[in-house]
This record gives sequence, C-alpha cells and structure tokens, in this order.
Amino acid sequence: MMKCRLFPIICLAGLLMPVLLQAQHEPTFDPAYQFVQSGNLVQDKNFYLLTLFEQEPALQKAIRGNKALQQYQVYPERAAKIAKGCPNASCFAASLVFSDQQIIAIGQILQDMYNRQPAFRETLQRHLRPSGVFMRYASMPEDKLLAQRWKEEAYGLNYVLTAYTQNKGLRYPKIDSAAYDVRSADYTKEVRKRWVQTSARKDPSMLFFSPVLQLAMDLLELNGKDHAARHEPLSTLNRAAYQQLPGTQWAAFPYAAILILGAGPTGNEPISEMCKERCRMGAALYRDKKAPFVIVSGGYVHPFGTRYSEAIEMKRFLKDSCGIPETAIIAEPHARHTTTNIRNANRILFRNGFPANKKVLCTSSKIHITYVNSIFFNKTCDKDLRYHPCKNVKRLDDNSLEYEPVAESLHEDPFDPLDP
Repeated sequence: MMKCRLFPIICLAGLLMPVLLQAQHEPTFDPAYQFVQSGNLVQDKNFYLLTLFEQEPALQKAIRGNKALQQYQVYPERAAKIAKGCPNASCFAASLVFSDQQIIAIGQILQDMYNRQPAFRETLQRHLRPSGVFMRYASMPEDKLLAQRWKEEAYGLNYVLTAYTQNKGLRYPKIDSAAYDVRSADYTKEVRKRWVQTSARKDPSMLFFSPVLQLAMDLLELNGKDHAARHEPLSTLNRAAYQQLPGTQWAAFPYAAILILGAGPTGNEPISEMCKERCRMGAALYRDKKAPFVIVSGGYVHPFGTRYSEAIEMKRFLKDSCGIPETAIIAEPHARHTTTNIRNANRILFRNGFPANKKVLCTSSKIHITYVNSIFFNKTCDKDLRYHPCKNVKRLDDNSLEYEPVAESLHEDPFDPLDP
C-alpha cells in the first residue's frame, strides 16, 4: 500500500488519475457542430465518414495519395469486363462487395494514416467526436474509432448492395424490402446502366470506395428508399416549436417532453384509430402540464409503400382534433420501430438543448408500454441498436412510463438505411 503521509499531493493525484482518465473518455459531442454535406442527405446520414473522406480536401488528398488503398480501386478496364459477363443485378453488386479481409486491411491502413499524417489526423479530430454521429465508439482512442466506423460503414454498404439486388438479408423485410422484382430483366438493365456509369468511367476525383457508395445510393433511389431525407431539415418542419425552446420555463414541468409512440394503419387511411387514441392520451398529459412539448414519432411504415408518415398525421390530429398548439408539437417523422421511436426522440432532445436533468414521459397503448418495459424490448435493442437508448425506465401506469435518454442514441446506423 502507498504511504501518503509525506507526499499527499502525489498520493491524491494517484488516486484521482483513474477517474480523470475515465472522464476523458466519457462520450461527448458538440451541440454546435456544423455537418459537412455531400448534396445527398441519404448518404450523409448513413455514411458520414465516407462523406467526410469525399468532401474534406485534406482527407481526400491523403486517401487518393495512399498507394496501399489504390489496390482496392475499381478500374474502368476491370469494370468493363464485369459488365459484359453479369446476367443479373446481384452479379453487379457482388463485384463491388467488400470482403472481410479487405475491410480489416483498409481499417488498418486508415488507422496508420491517422497516426502518421498530421493533416489527416487533425481534420478528423474536428469531426469524429464533435459530430456525435459515431457516439457508440466515442470512448475509444480516435484511431480505433476511425477503424471501427470504417468497418461499420463498409458492412453497411454491403448490406444495401445485397438487400436491393437479392432482396435478402434485410433487417425488416416486411417494410424495407425492394420495390421491384430484383431478378427481372428491367431491373437488371437499370442496375447495369447505373453500375457502368459509376464504375466504368475514368474520373480522377473518385476514391477507392466511390463506385461502391454510388451504386448503394443508386439502389436506394431506384427503390424509392429516400425515407432518411424526407421532411429534413427538422428545424424547418418543427420551427414553431423550436422557437419556443429558449424561453421555456423548464422548472415548471416534471418532464422535458411527452413522447407519443406511433401506430400505423393497416389500410390506406392516413392515421389509425389506435394512433388517434394515443394522441388523445398524450394531449391529456400535455394539458395536465406534464411537459412543455409533445414529440410524436413514426415514419412511413405501414402498410408497405404508404404515402403517410405517422408523425406528420399525428401532429395534424393533435393540432386539429385535440386542440394542442403547433408551438408545442415536435414531429419525428423517420422512426420505423419502437427502438427508433425512442432513439430518434432522444436525438431531438440532445441536438436541441433540452435539459439533461429531466426525464421523458412516454405514452402508448397498454400492450405497447408493457413491451417497452420488458426484457424483450431490451433484447431487441441489443440486437438492432447494440445499446439501450433509455435508462432508469419506470412504469407509471397502464399507458405511460418515464425514462432517461442515453447519448449513444446520436450514433447513426448504416444497417438501417431508411432511418439510420
């Protein structure tokens, strides 16, 4: 045991050092961070690291000049040969899929570049942690964070290429599947055209992953899977409510927000009766002054191919039928599952400066609240998100529970391309 009578300052430092080191690795982000844009919001929300590589000159230059990465480039001569021999859409996608060995090797190269090249490192330091996009890895040393996120985005690209040329491997096939018969001659013809336009052209600005990324974006576009970009920016969609945030007297309310979970219709109606009932319950809680804002959450989910967003219709119903002012309603129009209802609502709270010391009051049907408060929901979170978006969950009654938001909710998930 250390004897501290003669060296109290040294001893105190020794005792505090593990705490200080832990504090340095606490997940954090910069609420004022300005996102880099590629012009394709679906890309930016799914593959933000690749957007950074493409758009930041220092990163682009370093990647283009790295000889070890050049071996993974798809060259036009090879692309032309592949184009002649591919009988279906799946064949084109398979020619671009990254292998496990390639993903690991590229991750190691990027990690080495981070450690050896100051301009590369300093540019990434302005984005990796401050953006919050990679929050699941924020406690890692930054070079390892970089390699881990590359791995995640590379497998995310593989997911899109496989899902929308084979209609297999989808996380939620009933609502996320391809809009067309991916085996048809017409679909193959269109994929071939897009593939040749990207892979078989000589373009000095292209990076080693550019053909893969472009085909993934093309496949999502072909199938109408632009859900991630719909109703963006949320600051415009929710302008009336967001303008109230600076003057909100938070101490007057027990909760930061009331979260109403969506429920899609089974037919072509804009909003289901169950969803209306959930809105009525949320409206009653708002009138009871439980929170200054109501968040309605749900995207374009049910039935498959619906033209209605649950959140947009819920906001309309709250305003027109329940008498809730638009200045109190925040729509979250992207979530496709209960896990992402909570995750996406948390993102709104963290990104817009809601008080960190207040919980969220969540309301839904009795069976839905029972599920959210169960081990089965936790298992779904482990499988789909690989973290729990809420903590200290406490059921209050049949139709409501409270929880604390978890900052890992900011992490963007390329394995759920319609709502990353």
